[in-house]
Formats: sequence, C-alpha cells, structure tokens
Amino acid sequence: MKTVTKFLLLFAVLGLIAAGEKGEAAKVITVTGSWSETIDASDLVAGAGSDLIGTYESNSDQIVLDIDVGGGNFRVDVSKINTNWHSDFQLYVRRTSDGTGDGEISGGTSYQEITDTYQSFFTLKKDRTGINLQLKLSGVSVQVAPDTYTTTAYYTIVKI
Repeated sequence: MKTVTKFLLLFAVLGLIAAGEKGEAAKVITVTGSWSETIDASDLVAGAGSDLIGTYESNSDQIVLDIDVGGGNFRVDVSKINTNWHSDFQLYVRRTSDGTGDGEISGGTSYQEITDTYQSFFTLKKDRTGINLQLKLSGVSVQVAPDTYTTTAYYTIVKI
C-alpha cells in the first residue's frame, strides 16, 4: 500500500510600483489575495496506488488587482520567482473580470503560464479596480516528492 504524504503549495502575489517618466506620478498595482492548496491522500484519483489529481484551480476571484495609472496606455506584465518549486509544476493565470472604472481593458482572459521572465498579461487605459484573477496549477503527481512548494507571482505596469 502506498502512502501519500501531504504537501502544501503556496502562491504569494505581489504588485510592483512602476514609476512613470520624470515628473509623472507613480503607477501602482495593489494586489489582494493569495492561494494555497494542501494535497493529500484525498486527492488520489482512485484511492491507494493511484496518481494524484494533476490540475487544481483557485476560485475565479482568488486574486484582485486595483490599478492606478491615471491616463494613458499601459500593459500589465506577470512573472514569478520560485522559493521552493518543483520543475514539473506549471502555474497559470487568467483574468476573469474587467473590474470597474472608466478605462478600457483587454487581453488576459485565457490561461497563460507564469514563467520566471516577465511577459505581457493584459493592457488597459486609465484606472481599473476589482480586476479578478484565477490561478491554475498543473503537473502534480505522486512522482513529486512531498514538500511545501512556494512561488511568488509579480505584476508590473509598463507604459506603452
């Protein structure tokens, strides 16, 4: 009989301040929320001797972004820095709401993998609040050693 030891996955998220051009006010992303999953024997597909469920999704509003850019065209980029992360894991993010505000928002509604290099996530004009994000983890398996795995996602503003 195979024993599955619990392992905990923690996902922290941080927003970064992006300074504008000289004389402009700073652009700010406020990030609210985090996600963790405790994976144990109850996550086995068919009980003892089977593999774990391979993919997990957070709530559709697990992370909330409030973005203060004033006016202009901006892009939000995303990346992650691993603290203790298994190479079999892939972390994905998607935007599940437009939030509220006068500005336009586009892109980011399909899952995209968060990697260790910044990549474009979505674009916006003007301020938006209450932008909901959902995370997805894949690559979970009994072949991955039990441990506490952690990574931190970073969201940054880029003027375009």
